[in-house]
Amino acid sequence: ESKTGSFRNELFTCDTKAFIWGMQPKAVQGMMDFDFVCSKKSSSVAGMIYPFSGDHKQKFYWGHKEILIPVYKEMSNAMALNPLVDTIVSFASMRSAYESTVEAMNYPQIRTIAIIAEGIPENLTRQLIQLANSRNVTLIGPATVGGIKPGCFKIG
Repeated sequence: ESKTGSFRNELFTCDTKAFIWGMQPKAVQGMMDFDFVCSKKSSSVAGMIYPFSGDHKQKFYWGHKEILIPVYKEMSNAMALNPLVDTIVSFASMRSAYESTVEAMNYPQIRTIAIIAEGIPENLTRQLIQLANSRNVTLIGPATVGGIKPGCFKIG
């Protein structure tokens, strides 16, 4: 049971922490604005994973205050530095969504993956579903438009 009284089998709680796969500052800012308006103490976005640049920090707003969110080149580094993250919101393209989702499922801390990409071939989607089921990971998507758990978490 978490400090908010939620049980581990809930997909999202007020304590949910997530990585955003891909350089999607508008989506990150939208998630942070949702968290701020919900009076959360901190953002649900722990960082971004973007394999096409080096590790750095990106500036976002928490209300009127500027804060820095880490951007990680390597998923392994992101996971090691953020053991409480259990969700990934993937903005990977249809060309890289399969591989990045399989990579994410190699980390036991990941319980939920939301895949925004459209156009992932049906046979690869079936493989992702099989792998997710075998690892007790919940997949949302592919081709999801997002989602909201009121007061707790916004996807995208």
